[in-house]
This record gives sequence, structure tokens and C-alpha cells, in this order.
Amino acid sequence: MKSVFDGVDVKRCDRLARAAAVGDHRAGMELVKQLWPALQTLVRTSRSMGRLARSEDHVHDVLTKLVEKLGAERGRALQLYPAWRERHPDRTLEDWLRIVTTNAVRDHVRHHLGERVDSGGEASGVKRLLNEFTASLPVEEIGVRPPMTAAQTARQLMEFASAHLPPDQSAALSRWIVGATFEEIQGDLALPDVDASRKLVRAACDALRWRFAHGKQGEGGK
Repeated sequence: MKSVFDGVDVKRCDRLARAAAVGDHRAGMELVKQLWPALQTLVRTSRSMGRLARSEDHVHDVLTKLVEKLGAERGRALQLYPAWRERHPDRTLEDWLRIVTTNAVRDHVRHHLGERVDSGGEASGVKRLLNEFTASLPVEEIGVRPPMTAAQTARQLMEFASAHLPPDQSAALSRWIVGATFEEIQGDLALPDVDASRKLVRAACDALRWRFAHGKQGEGGK
């Protein structure tokens, strides 16, 4: 299978990454230059981007964040690279770049989720679910409830779903919340058809609403 890094001199990029990690700003900029086509492809094809991958503006925003992480002077992400390689000697620069890119994409999607939910519009179903979550979750569950943005609420909802729902429902719900279509959820989870992804999201929403309505916050509804 063809890799997005085909044509990239990975060994040279590894040397550049290590040099940039100890303060060589030119090495960091050269690293970005060498990786730019691969990074563009990674962002555009990331399942976590969902429908945002169709927008040049959103793709550009994620790539800008990646440049800050990789090419900026004393880029924080690059400072962590040598230690990461020591902890994972069987992994490569390609693996690390995929992780960094995925994290940048998810941060962007979560930020965008907050804007979408706050502004209403097409995310009304998500907004209702988030509102029900914050309104129904007992204060004892999180201590004194702090003010939360919609994006923070979504993250908390996904964490709660991961702990209390079956893995397939949790995975489908998490992807739906960050903007994935039912078709994308189907492909991501290898489901038989789109209706199966729709049913999983609906079942996850119903299960969470039931838990909140009945105060069943413990594992297994106890």
C-alpha cells in the first residue's frame, strides 16, 4: 500500500527533527518544507476531520498549527520527539508524525465543535445532547460544576460515553459529535451499511438520556 511518506527522505527528516529539538530553527523549517506534501495528505485524509476535510480553510488551519508545532522556534512538539523515540525504539518518525497530526486535527475539530454548538445551526442535535448532559449530570459526579464551553462539555460527554456505553456505541457517538457523517462512521467502524451507523448513534444517545434521566451514573447502571 502506498504511504503518504513515499518520496520523503525519512532518515534525513529524522536528523532534522533531532536537530530542531535542541534549538536548530533552520532545521525545523527545513523539516516542514520536506514534509509539507505528506502533512497536507495526512490532514485531508484524516477520518477525525470528518466533513471539515472538504474545507480548504479548515485544512489550512490545521496545517498552520502543525507548522507551529514542528517549525516554530523551540517548537514544543519537536522537543518531545527524541524522548519519544527512546521510549518507542520500534517506532519511526512517520509514526510520531501521524500521532502529532491526529492530535492537531482533533484539537481543531473540538474547537470548531464549540463554535458550531454555540452558534446553533446544523448541530442542533448535538447541542440538545450536550445541554441535556450538563443539565442532568449530578453535581457529585464532578464536584462543584465549573462553567464549561460546549467543546469541553463534548469532551466530557465522550469520556463518559467511553466509560458507560458499549465500545461500538461509544465509538460511533464520539465520531458523530466531532462532525463525522453516518457514511464516514460506517467506513471508520467497518459497519455493514449506513443505517447501522445511524442506529448505533441513536442507541448511544438514548442510553445516555436514560442514564441521565434516571440518575444511573455507576458502571452497569448501578
